[in-house]
Amino acid sequence: SGVLDSAFVMQGLGGNPITVGGNDELRARVLPQVVSGELVCAFALTEREAGSDVGAMQTRAREQADGTVVLDGEKCFISNAPCADSFVVFAREAEPGEGGKPRFGAFWVPGGAAGLTVSPIQVIAPHPIGTVTLKGVLVPPEHRLGKPGDGLKLAFGNLDVFRVSVGAAALGFADRALRETVTHLNRRVQFGKPLATQQGLRFAVADVATDHLAAQLLVYRAAIARDAGNATPADSAVAKLFATESAQRTIDRAVQSLGGLGVTVGQATERLYREIRALRIYEGTSEIQKLVIARALFDG
Repeated sequence: SGVLDSAFVMQGLGGNPITVGGNDELRARVLPQVVSGELVCAFALTEREAGSDVGAMQTRAREQADGTVVLDGEKCFISNAPCADSFVVFAREAEPGEGGKPRFGAFWVPGGAAGLTVSPIQVIAPHPIGTVTLKGVLVPPEHRLGKPGDGLKLAFGNLDVFRVSVGAAALGFADRALRETVTHLNRRVQFGKPLATQQGLRFAVADVATDHLAAQLLVYRAAIARDAGNATPADSAVAKLFATESAQRTIDRAVQSLGGLGVTVGQATERLYREIRALRIYEGTSEIQKLVIARALFDG
């Protein structure tokens, strides 16, 4: 469900950068409240003109003489933003130098910071998402995450971890859809027989059931590799890509099997149909996952 997605996937996505890049004092102060749920976390990376092209972000971080950083810019489609008490914000620190690439930083910002405002965005499923505007937000040196220039390294490393959890969420959606399909086809009688006796329908359900099992194995494989410390970005990309795409197919099959009932408001299939769509977009679109996989194959 969207609630569990926010509680586990998004809470982890917004909390893990503090674990990885925060200093001891910040971790000790913030993380216990993240674990208990007292603090709701947001991962503020995406911008309206910098979605898949993260390097195009225009939110600026200007460092002052005393080490304080001033943040100015706007983040868009940020999960948990309307209810967040804790923001991890990524910003451009320096323009391209001799290496030809700009430098990005990561910063922790409390929800009540002066100059930070949030506007909710309504989407097709009940998901807390919004635009985060930063106007002269002051960040003390101790709230920097990682070293100067570590921003994208921290962001991409975090996404590698939590793409697996998006795949796991998709498994839950698909499992419910598959059970709804089987239950309905066994119960629904047409032309004097349960729909489950129709070979065409049985084959269609067998196809998505096979996809679902394959998706489970890919997600578990990526999770095991992460726990063992030998995961690659491609492991997470394959898991997220296949699990979310196959879940979409499984849910679509459920809706088709239930007919008009499948799109009736209040039915599980109708809710799943709306909620699954976003999983193929956030934490890297399906196309971005293919880029990651292809890079591993062709570029080593």
